[in-house]
Amino acid sequence: SASDVSVLESLIIEGVNKKGGQATKGTTFRFDCSEEGVTVSVDGSVQGAANFAGLGSAFVDVFLDDDAVSPTLVSSCMDTWSNSQAKATAASLLELGDDPFDATGSEEQDDEGSSSSLQNAVESNMKSIQEYATSVTFAPKLEDGLYLAGAGVRKKSIVKVYAVAMYSSPIVLQALSRESTSGMRNAAKSFSPASPSTTFVLEMTYSAGAEKIAGAIGESVKPRHSGDPSDIGRLESLIVEGVNAIGGQATKGTTFRFDCSEEGVTVSVNGSEQGMAAFEGLGSAFVDVFMDDNSVSPTLKDSCVSTWSSSGNKSIAASLVELGSASNQGDSKGGTTQHKPDNAAMRKKVESQLNPIQEYATSVKFNPKLEDGLYLVGAGVRKKSVVKVYAVALYSSASVLNSVSSPAALHTAARSFDVSTPLTSFVLEMTYSASAEKIGGAIADSVKPRYSDSASDVSV
Repeated sequence: SASDVSVLESLIIEGVNKKGGQATKGTTFRFDCSEEGVTVSVDGSVQGAANFAGLGSAFVDVFLDDDAVSPTLVSSCMDTWSNSQAKATAASLLELGDDPFDATGSEEQDDEGSSSSLQNAVESNMKSIQEYATSVTFAPKLEDGLYLAGAGVRKKSIVKVYAVAMYSSPIVLQALSRESTSGMRNAAKSFSPASPSTTFVLEMTYSAGAEKIAGAIGESVKPRHSGDPSDIGRLESLIVEGVNAIGGQATKGTTFRFDCSEEGVTVSVNGSEQGMAAFEGLGSAFVDVFMDDNSVSPTLKDSCVSTWSSSGNKSIAASLVELGSASNQGDSKGGTTQHKPDNAAMRKKVESQLNPIQEYATSVKFNPKLEDGLYLVGAGVRKKSVVKVYAVALYSSASVLNSVSSPAALHTAARSFDVSTPLTSFVLEMTYSASAEKIGGAIADSVKPRYSDSASDVSV
């Protein structure tokens, strides 16, 4: 009856009537869905809230259930957030969104535990690398905390002698994220307090005698080292001793580890440390073997840059640097209490890697974040027959971003309206002109069958 005027529908109609009664191309609607109901805005102007329990969930269902009015929105959400880089970004945003200070209201925080939790969350999104030419796989992190920068192959003519990986500090990863080979090289050999060592791990894919492999490595270091030539002899002898300890032959699968620092180069063979060639400048020279313009493994340099210049890995590198900085500040004070990581600064770095989405069918572009902190999950189109009525974007919490493992999981998370996700928003931009009553009625008709309470809450 006339008295059963829909609050939701009337809010839409009132908003459109204020701008002339026609939702012309470019008109925007925003629907903020929560446990309390749905708040409606038209062209940025809040019209009011239809506060009825269950209405927010019903509105989410319109776009995310099995009969979604915009299947392309669901597909976009899955495509955007299900790849490994996006997952890393989502995990970082979720962890950085947790503020133990606010949760407890106490000034005394277990900041060390908080920092460790953040670091574990970031590191969980790092992946191993399988070197393409040799199929050798390298772990994403060494036991002493160095991170995998990239992997390549050392070839002599057509022979693949060994696969090689570089491991270093977050500072080096961040240098790589700037897509600069010179910056990468300089950072890897800086041996500063923030980056005291860089390690190369080699795995043989071809058999060679102790003297042959040691001589080959020594010959690569020699022209890059400005010190006494006898320094190279010490490095070679450590390699030879290590290989002789396993029978004199570096067979396929034999591993070498070279820890480069300001003090020199420490050599390990098959996990057994042989000793250090402790000579100033030798560590830098060893880094140059793989990182300078005449690198013996160009594919290693390419792998480092391509791995860490992606948007997802840039956010990982930035987060690791920030976490390392917070830890180092605590250590520099000489106390046991760690400084609280600057979550806001870290979150800003991660958010700077988020990108807008241009909806394919309509060319409407949606920003990566709303002013109230909700993140863009995906964008699609609402079509009636061949007519593209509007483009639609879903915005929600970092918790929802982390739930985009399947359409069902996304649907459930977006309508949970719990502490981590109190709000899910839909932003619509008209790409076709419709009257106030027509667009209000169309949206109401989509909500109605999904709403379990009184129909008077939805439609006329």
